[in-house]
Amino acid sequence: MTAEPMPKVKSLYKALHLLDYFDQDHPDAGVTELAEYSGLLKSSVHNILQTFELCGYVTQSSETSRYMLGGTAVSLFSRFKATRKIDYRITEYLQSLRDTFHKNVYFAAKQQDAAVYLCAEQVFTRPGSRLSKEGAHAPLHATSLGKVLLGYSTVSEKEAFYQKGPLPAYTAHTITDPAVLRAELERVIYDGYATSACEYQDGIYCLAVPVIDGYEPVRYAIGLGSATPITPYQRKQYLSELRYVAKEIASIVSGKW
Repeated sequence: MTAEPMPKVKSLYKALHLLDYFDQDHPDAGVTELAEYSGLLKSSVHNILQTFELCGYVTQSSETSRYMLGGTAVSLFSRFKATRKIDYRITEYLQSLRDTFHKNVYFAAKQQDAAVYLCAEQVFTRPGSRLSKEGAHAPLHATSLGKVLLGYSTVSEKEAFYQKGPLPAYTAHTITDPAVLRAELERVIYDGYATSACEYQDGIYCLAVPVIDGYEPVRYAIGLGSATPITPYQRKQYLSELRYVAKEIASIVSGKW
């Protein structure tokens, strides 16, 4: 089994990991809360947050003394999107899909062992949803977008992923056996799309296709999320439009349009 890579600067790794706590369910947090989350001493968390505040990654409320993400964090993600050639036309295509099918639509890129949601156009949210905003990280093995990005990655990347052993379970439907995931990804490549049914969050059904822009491995994928099961007839409809939009987005990100 391949060993997990170890961070070269453990203190920096632990400090940056604190920022992962902030999301829709945790828009702000106190020192004690973050210390319990990270396992770090409260004094260490306090010093890290003060440093982050100086850099603009967090800001502290003068009324509650709680911390929230600062402008630098937002700017960093905006620059990340800019370097990935994310522009308004992609957003418009996603909005069109959202309005046509009244479903959530996402555009994602692979980053290490996660699918990062670069754009998110939604018509519904679920309490505690992990996929409710741009910048969210989702596991590759438990989402349709993640399966596409992993399935269309290099052979060595896939093999390294399989060697991790039992994969984390998020619901009773999550694929945790690498052998089962391998077979699933073979189907993804054969069919040209991926599905997930309540694998990352109960009550969420998804469908995704790759954005084939001439680069290998595939860098991007677009997907659709539904709060109800996707029927075969709906899947056919959705795939037709998703593939059309994926082709148009491919022209944008490759610089051909």
